[in-house]
Amino acid sequence: VAGAAACSQLLGPRFRVDPRRLRRRGLFHFEERDATHGAAVALGERYSEHQLVLRLNPEEEAAHGFEPQATETFEPMGWFAPGEIPYDMMPEDDKVWYERVLFGDQRLRGTFAFEGTRLVEHALEEVTPEEGLCDLDKDCVSASSSYPERSDVNSAQPALLLHNPGCSKSRALHEALTSRGVHVVERHYLEDPLTLSELETLAARLSVAAAPSSTVSAAKDLCRDEELASSSSEEMVLEALALRPELLQRPVLIRGRRAAFGRPQPEDAMRIL
Repeated sequence: VAGAAACSQLLGPRFRVDPRRLRRRGLFHFEERDATHGAAVALGERYSEHQLVLRLNPEEEAAHGFEPQATETFEPMGWFAPGEIPYDMMPEDDKVWYERVLFGDQRLRGTFAFEGTRLVEHALEEVTPEEGLCDLDKDCVSASSSYPERSDVNSAQPALLLHNPGCSKSRALHEALTSRGVHVVERHYLEDPLTLSELETLAARLSVAAAPSSTVSAAKDLCRDEELASSSSEEMVLEALALRPELLQRPVLIRGRRAAFGRPQPEDAMRIL
């Protein structure tokens, strides 16, 4: 929400950014070894940052003609293409990751150590799309730690069921999992919608588990509105699903870094177990 508010300020009063449209692209941990430096005083000697990206679609750009707006804490310098970013006016870590995130669409995780304004050490790794940076599995990890005494194969790693109790297909998959003794964590996605970053991760996991002969986009497979799916880019489809969770195809079963639909038969999802 704070990231969306900051974007809205920068883009001006005519445009308000919905936080559900932000894409998580970086998770960085910082250490300031100079305890007297302003960053250490304001944020502590160790702190973390999430890097969020907003993508404007062509229609928005044409309608608004965005020019960055000054805020109380930030003076924008304009728009920059690859190779044009003025790193000499920015913190030293920015040069390490900015273009990889902004123009390469990479997901990055890393650590940066500073002594004052000088970057003295860093480590950076790219995160795969199916792993993601959004903690899609956090409830499964929590549930797994709650049952340390269970050792049967079906409970070794809980599965996550994106569930709509009002859907017969979703209920059928739930019953099939229960009858097999599969340890399942339910997420009622209409009440607890997936974020855009979670949807990106989900689409990547569907692709991992898809049949080799499949030519259909996993992102578009997630959308129940066939017209929207056929007429829009993958990015726009996922944004629509983040804003309108009722359009999400269901049910979906996730285990580890694989996912599958439980339709037309529940057994179609069981193959990832």
